[in-house]
Amino acid sequence: MGGDLTSPSLNGTDTIRLTIGSRLELLSMVHALISQMARQYELSEDLENALLIAVIEAGTNAIQHGNCFAEDKSVEFEFVVGSGEIVVAVDDFGTGFDPSKVDDPTDQSALLNPHGRGLYLMRELMDDVSFDVRPDHGTRILLRKSRVNATA
Repeated sequence: MGGDLTSPSLNGTDTIRLTIGSRLELLSMVHALISQMARQYELSEDLENALLIAVIEAGTNAIQHGNCFAEDKSVEFEFVVGSGEIVVAVDDFGTGFDPSKVDDPTDQSALLNPHGRGLYLMRELMDDVSFDVRPDHGTRILLRKSRVNATA
């Protein structure tokens, strides 16, 4: 487990990678990384908060639902920071899932269902959220957020 900051690329983007084990308490490392990124890249408070909530939620889902807390599995985070946007990939190594089968928590029939709120938050806070269920039995969540006029 650890982090890796690559040097700036020729196209003006930086890539930061962090791998943690499947334990919820390790998400504090993700929180610290995003807070440091906010200072380093002078992100607005709104953008920092949106990233914190969405990425921690994606990590929580990866640990809990993807990897099922398996000690032999990890969660990988990749942050690509460009001048115009930030793209975050969160990878787990579970069995994958179909996001279209998760109920909308704002639907009247699902108001008491505790599931689906995290996906809803990610979609509300990010400009784009996509899912890729990989053949190696894992899920990659891609979160995109513009740095231009970024508000949550």
